[in-house]
Amino acid sequence: MLDENFAKRLESLPSPVKAVDGLFSSARGCSEARVFTAVVDVERLIHDGRKYLTCQMLNHRVVQQFAEYFSQVNIPIDQLPEQSMGNLFRRLQMLAYSQFWECHAIQRLLTQLVQIAEGKNYDPHLLLDSRPKTANVYEFLIAHSKGLNLVLSEFLSGVYSNQIRNAFTHSEFCVLGEYISFFNYDAKINNHVPSLKLDTWDRLFKITSEFIVAFFEARLAFERELKSKTPYRVEVPEFAGPFILSQDDRGYWSARPTE
Repeated sequence: MLDENFAKRLESLPSPVKAVDGLFSSARGCSEARVFTAVVDVERLIHDGRKYLTCQMLNHRVVQQFAEYFSQVNIPIDQLPEQSMGNLFRRLQMLAYSQFWECHAIQRLLTQLVQIAEGKNYDPHLLLDSRPKTANVYEFLIAHSKGLNLVLSEFLSGVYSNQIRNAFTHSEFCVLGEYISFFNYDAKINNHVPSLKLDTWDRLFKITSEFIVAFFEARLAFERELKSKTPYRVEVPEFAGPFILSQDDRGYWSARPTE
């Protein structure tokens, strides 16, 4: 796929907000309780023969930090004082792009929501016991969200590029003039690109920024709604018993089994 085709595909994508809202709404339509459980990321731990429940606050903070960072660095390059400064700034964006798609917390919550939308159980150990390749995670998300008729599938197909992510992660690229050239280009692979124009990259990063901010805001909205309902009783078979979700004054969530 040449740069012109890549740029044209970006222009025809559904909005990031529509992709995010559709995913959360579809999952909620199957099970509100499971969505709330996914939002606070409940994990079941077994220690010394006893069962414990814990909420992974680290995952919440990771998602929040990405949203805050992407909001700050999504600045039009032409507003920077010098071209050299603009290219340096782009390199920071490239690092952010690759790290975002590789982020375990992002992959985990997206996958949980897609599986919940399919009517599956919430999986406390999803992507924890084994870590598939990043490309396989997004292949799964694209295929399964397409099966659910979610616009998320079309959106991810247009914005996520395993080749570009890999090139940035492994420094297999170079900014030459008005292009980013990729050293890992393979003409035998249909969706590979030899290079991107800088303005195409700017568009790609802007859309990615809008997606992660929308993703964080949607997750935060569900967290606020859950807080308004706390203590919230969750009864899902995957935990072999009901438990209560609640939040303390510091904003930390807890999951405790009911008596």
